[in-house]
Amino acid sequence: MPRGLDDDRGMALLIAIGLVLLLTAIGGAMAVASRTEILIVGNVRESRAALYAAEGAAALAVRDLGAAPDWNAVLTGAAASSFTDGAAIGARTLPGGDSVVLCCGGSSLTDDVQQRAHAGRTWGADTPVWQIFAWGPATGWLPAGRIDSPLYVVAWVADDSDDGDGNPHVDSNGFMQLHVHALGRSGARTVVEVGVARPAGGVQADTSIRAWRDVRW
Repeated sequence: MPRGLDDDRGMALLIAIGLVLLLTAIGGAMAVASRTEILIVGNVRESRAALYAAEGAAALAVRDLGAAPDWNAVLTGAAASSFTDGAAIGARTLPGGDSVVLCCGGSSLTDDVQQRAHAGRTWGADTPVWQIFAWGPATGWLPAGRIDSPLYVVAWVADDSDDGDGNPHVDSNGFMQLHVHALGRSGARTVVEVGVARPAGGVQADTSIRAWRDVRW
């Protein structure tokens, strides 16, 4: 066989191998890109669902605060929302599989909120004391089977630090704060803060939202 023909076949084989490797690399890159895109879309969807859950829990808590005849009872922890999932004390297994302690003690979510909700700031005797107010799985908002969600929501209430009465368990200016968390899988958390106002002697219809913002946690 002529040497030139041998060289041509060898070169063709090398080109063919190179093309196979190139196509394999392109296929792998496309698979990774596709998988990454699926993960991004999934994360965006979960983040949006968590935000909706936190906002829904905040709206529910605002409704129940409007119906509460005595906000001082709420601030002492004597009165809670209509939406609760048993006693708040002790460990709780969330729908997503994580385990948390709602209240109370140094490793609880309530203590975490107390330490971090105001970035460690204090106002002396007027420093807010956060009380757990509403808690439960988002699936509990409707009859069983109507909501498919791994999210668990918790809302805390506290006195307004600017009311100046020197007692975090007494509402003196008709303004309260809400801190609402939507807890997802693997420690994911979405947080909203809400300011709620009601004039002295007001009723549910007079309760209004004065501030609302998403919070990094």
